[in-house]
Amino acid sequence: MAEINGWMAVPNAFANTLFARGGWDSVTLDAQHGLFDESAIVATLLALAAPAPRRLVRVPWNEPGVIGKVLDAGADGVIAPMINSVAEARKLAAACWYPPQGSRSYGPMIAALRTGGLPYMEAAKKIEVLAMIETREALAAVREIAAVPGITGLYVGPNDLALSLGFGAGSDREEPEMLAAFKAIVSAASGAGKTVGIYCTSAAYARRMLGLGFTMVTAGSDAALLGGAAAVVAACKVA
Repeated sequence: MAEINGWMAVPNAFANTLFARGGWDSVTLDAQHGLFDESAIVATLLALAAPAPRRLVRVPWNEPGVIGKVLDAGADGVIAPMINSVAEARKLAAACWYPPQGSRSYGPMIAALRTGGLPYMEAAKKIEVLAMIETREALAAVREIAAVPGITGLYVGPNDLALSLGFGAGSDREEPEMLAAFKAIVSAASGAGKTVGIYCTSAAYARRMLGLGFTMVTAGSDAALLGGAAAVVAACKVA
């Protein structure tokens, strides 16, 4: 079953709640390039307690302290940028899972309140851990990264991947080299039986990526939708 993901860059609990109720299977709070800081992440995760889609957080970096705080705040999973090697994938996995699988410290202050009746240690076994593939180095090691225990999937960052491969930044790519890279990432993830996602900026392109084998597509962002208001203004103006 394909997962349709919505992207949130604007930290406002009311706006985030409205956005999350749009029918998404999951939403991502962007703490890397979006404006979410720790307090905004907590506020939005609490606001989306229920009913709500699955809630992921793209963390700023592969840093265990930040990752632990996000999961303790109740995120259902993390997307970590710039995972370029097996060693970095192992570091990410260790930060997300409790011993003996990993090294996450126990203290789910908020997360323990949102477990659907399960003890938190059971609920914690269902988190998503997505490693972003967005460099030439990551692409070369993609099968090995996908195979790392504790990494539940891969997520394509098309802007940085395009830059790394010698193209300009941008999503919804059409270059044969980029499409070949996408296919290689899909093959690596599917071969390992794991999730594979990609950031898209249009529904049409997201549908194409589902046809390419992606199991999770981000199909839009709150910032883009707000920015699109200018089109409404233009349509209302009389020449």
